[in-house]
Formats: sequence, C-alpha cells, structure tokens
Amino acid sequence: MANGDLNPAIAGPHKRQLRNYSVSGNGSWGHRMTVHVVRGAILTSAVLGTIYVKTLQWYMDALWQWLLTTWVYNSVYFETWFVTVCYAILTAFPLAMDHIAWFDCYKIHPSVRYTHTTILSMLVDAIIYDTPLMLLDTFKIKRYAGVDSGLLEERERYWIQTTRALPREAPAVGQFVWQLAASILAFDAAFFLIHYGFHRNSLLYKYIHRHHHKHDVIYCHVTNQLTIPERLALILSANEALKIFSSHPLTRTAFVPVFIWMLIDNHSGYDVPWGAQHVIPFGLYGGPVKHYYHHEHGGRYYQPFFSYFDKLLLKEPNNNNDLKDLWSRKDH
Repeated sequence: MANGDLNPAIAGPHKRQLRNYSVSGNGSWGHRMTVHVVRGAILTSAVLGTIYVKTLQWYMDALWQWLLTTWVYNSVYFETWFVTVCYAILTAFPLAMDHIAWFDCYKIHPSVRYTHTTILSMLVDAIIYDTPLMLLDTFKIKRYAGVDSGLLEERERYWIQTTRALPREAPAVGQFVWQLAASILAFDAAFFLIHYGFHRNSLLYKYIHRHHHKHDVIYCHVTNQLTIPERLALILSANEALKIFSSHPLTRTAFVPVFIWMLIDNHSGYDVPWGAQHVIPFGLYGGPVKHYYHHEHGGRYYQPFFSYFDKLLLKEPNNNNDLKDLWSRKDH
C-alpha cells in the first residue's frame, strides 16, 4: 500500500456512506438543543467557578494534602499505573454503548462495533506498556516544578527511586486550568507534525504508522494499536507538553484521563450530539467523524484532537455533512 493508504478491508469493496447524525448543519432540533444545553452548562460552571474560586481552592488544597499522605500517589510508578487504569476504565464506555441499542443511531457507520479482546490480551498489552516505563521510573528522578531543591539533591544520592519528590502546595485553580488546557493544545500541535510526517514519508508510514490503520472496523482499542516508536512519540510528546508549562503534578494527574478519553473518543466510531466536536464552535475540534474519515482515507485530519491546522494548511470539507460527499473516494 502507498503511504497513507488504508486497510483494504475498510477502504476496499465497501462503498462507505456516512450516516448523517451530525448536529451541525442539518442536525435535528433535539440535537441542537443538546449542544446548547451542554454549552450553557459549561459556561455556568465557568462563571460559578470564578465566583466561588476560593471554595474550589479549599477543596483542591484538601485533595492535594490527602494525596500526599497516600503511598500510591507518592510512588514513582503512579503515573504509569494511572494511565493503564484510566485506559481500562474509559474503554468500558464504548463497550457499554455497543450493548445499548439506543446508541446505534449515533454510529458513524453501521460497521462500527466493539471488537472484544480477552482479559489475557489486555494484561499482555498492559505489561508491554508498563514494563519499560516502570524501569525508567525506577532509575530516573522525577523533577516537578515547585519541589524544594534539597529534596531533589537527596534523591540524587540513590540509584533506585521508590518515591516521588512532590511540591508541598497544591496549584492555584487558575494555574491548574490553564496548564491543563495549554498542555492539551501543545501536545495536539506537536503530534500533528509527527503524524503528518508519518503519512507523508512512505518508510515512516510502512514501518511505524501503518499498523495503526490495519483494522477491519474502528473501535476504541484501535487507540492502543501502536508500534513501539509511535507509542514513544505519543508518550514523549504528551510529557514534554506538560513540562513546557511546568505543570503541577496534580495537573498532570488530571491530564491523564482527559487525554486518554479524547483519544478513545476519536476511535469510538460514535458521533454523539454532546460530543466536543459539536460543543466547541466553528468546527475547531475534530472528533470521531473526522478521525474516522482519516482512518478511511488518510489524506487529512492529522491533528489528534483539533482541526485548525487542517483548516489553515490543508483543504478541508466545510463541515461534517460535507464528508458524505467525499466518503467514496480516496484522498492522499
């Protein structure tokens, strides 16, 4: 297959027609109302958060002080374990949707289904993911902003690390929010360049990225269908995005479920009306529909989450409805 080509089982004999469940454009009145309600809830939460910021800060401080007393949060392996646990929990949501007939109308294509994996295969995947990172955790000192230099110097005396040196104070609410948002945006921009390179270079595509596109149907576990170099690129990009903004460990902790859910949602195969792709205005967010198109055609939507680089640099359909007209042709 040429660079950017998809699995023939997907792009081959079947002529895809995107089912129009989009809430943009011709979406139903109920779907449009759902979007307005979600946007209103987010706006209301932001306003209340601003008004009651001192109360939020009190709870955040209390949470942080409690986390500092737990052995698991202090462990050098916490972030590695937390990623694995979050992935296992969050993939249960697409599984539940697959078993509830009411969600069938939101499938991007009728072929979308949850392909079951055995517990053994999931454990093997977890071991393959966790083992090298835990080895790195054992010997590498974790350096977080706000940590007393004396604690870091003490850690340097030992080859083997068992606990993390953590800051004594929680982040400010505003700091927490902007670090989380900025880190997501920074990762999204960085991985756009990496992902685009994978598709534009035939060798990189063949030996690194092609494996991610080899599937009969798209479903949530395709998220984790990565080669080792691609997995490293993903992990390092996310970690560096957090480090650029000197993100507090509590921000890093919140980043994990948000980040993993955004990746899983992209590969879920469902276009629900309350999804971020509809709630975020002006088509700035990609979401499952655009990522599904990317897996079928490979010619655009290289950003993991947003789509403004595609709008600025690449030819893009005006909205989700326009994807229907492009569904039956390849585009590299």
